Amino acid sequence: MAAQEFDPSSLSVDERLELIDKLRMSIALDAGHGDRRARAVVDLDHSLDPVVLAELHRRAEALMRNPSSGIAWEQLNEELKKKYG
Repeated sequence: MAAQEFDPSSLSVDERLELIDKLRMSIALDAGHGDRRARAVVDLDHSLDPVVLAELHRRAEALMRNPSSGIAWEQLNEELKKKYG
Protein backbone atom coordinates (compact mmCIF):
# COMPACT_ATOMS: atom_id res chain seq x y z
CA MET A 1 0.00 0.00 0.00
CA ALA A 2 1.42 3.38 -0.99
CA ALA A 3 1.83 6.02 1.67
CA GLN A 4 -0.61 8.88 1.45
CA GLU A 5 1.02 11.94 -0.12
CA PHE A 6 1.59 14.91 2.13
CA ASP A 7 3.91 17.88 2.22
CA PRO A 8 6.50 17.36 4.98
CA SER A 9 7.15 21.09 5.05
CA SER A 10 3.63 21.49 6.47
CA LEU A 11 5.06 20.06 9.72
CA SER A 12 7.31 21.88 12.13
CA VAL A 13 10.91 20.71 12.43
CA ASP A 14 10.09 19.09 15.78
CA GLU A 15 7.11 17.28 14.24
CA ARG A 16 9.25 16.02 11.36
CA LEU A 17 11.94 14.80 13.75
CA GLU A 18 9.30 13.01 15.79
CA LEU A 19 7.95 11.39 12.62
CA ILE A 20 11.45 10.27 11.62
CA ASP A 21 11.93 8.69 15.03
CA LYS A 22 8.57 6.90 14.86
CA LEU A 23 9.35 5.55 11.39
CA ARG A 24 12.83 4.40 12.46
CA MET A 25 11.44 2.67 15.54
CA SER A 26 8.73 0.93 13.51
CA ILE A 27 11.37 -0.41 11.11
CA ALA A 28 13.52 -1.58 14.05
CA LEU A 29 10.49 -3.40 15.52
CA ASP A 30 9.83 -5.09 12.17
CA ALA A 31 13.50 -6.10 12.02
CA GLY A 32 13.23 -7.55 15.51
CA HIS A 33 10.27 -9.61 14.36
CA GLY A 34 12.27 -11.08 11.49
CA ASP A 35 11.31 -8.88 8.54
CA ARG A 36 14.14 -9.44 6.04
CA ARG A 37 13.92 -6.03 4.38
CA ALA A 38 13.87 -4.25 7.73
CA ARG A 39 16.84 -6.31 8.97
CA ALA A 40 18.76 -5.29 5.85
CA VAL A 41 18.52 -1.62 6.78
CA VAL A 42 18.76 -1.92 10.57
CA ASP A 43 22.03 -3.21 11.95
CA LEU A 44 20.66 -5.30 14.83
CA ASP A 45 23.70 -7.54 14.87
CA HIS A 46 26.18 -4.74 15.52
CA SER A 47 27.06 -4.82 19.20
CA LEU A 48 27.93 -1.73 21.17
CA ASP A 49 31.48 -1.03 22.16
CA PRO A 50 32.01 -2.74 25.56
CA VAL A 51 33.11 0.55 27.14
CA VAL A 52 29.96 2.32 25.92
CA LEU A 53 27.78 -0.58 27.05
CA ALA A 54 29.40 -0.59 30.51
CA GLU A 55 28.77 3.17 30.82
CA LEU A 56 25.11 2.74 29.84
CA HIS A 57 24.68 0.03 32.46
CA ARG A 58 26.42 2.17 35.09
CA ARG A 59 24.14 5.11 34.37
CA ALA A 60 21.00 2.97 34.35
CA GLU A 61 21.94 1.42 37.72
CA ALA A 62 22.70 4.86 39.19
CA LEU A 63 19.31 6.12 38.03
CA MET A 64 17.52 3.09 39.51
CA ARG A 65 19.29 3.68 42.84
CA ASN A 66 18.42 7.37 42.86
CA PRO A 67 15.57 8.22 40.44
CA SER A 68 15.56 11.88 41.51
CA SER A 69 19.06 12.28 40.07
CA GLY A 70 17.68 12.18 36.53
CA ILE A 71 15.75 14.77 34.57
CA ALA A 72 12.76 14.34 32.29
CA TRP A 73 13.35 14.17 28.55
CA GLU A 74 11.22 17.28 28.05
CA GLN A 75 13.45 19.26 30.42
CA LEU A 76 16.63 18.02 28.74
CA ASN A 77 15.19 18.77 25.32
CA GLU A 78 14.34 22.34 26.36
CA GLU A 79 17.82 22.87 27.83
CA LEU A 80 19.45 21.61 24.63
CA LYS A 81 17.23 23.86 22.48
CA LYS A 82 18.20 26.88 24.58
CA LYS A 83 21.87 26.00 24.39
CA TYR A 84 22.11 24.92 20.74
CA GLY A 85 18.99 26.38 19.14
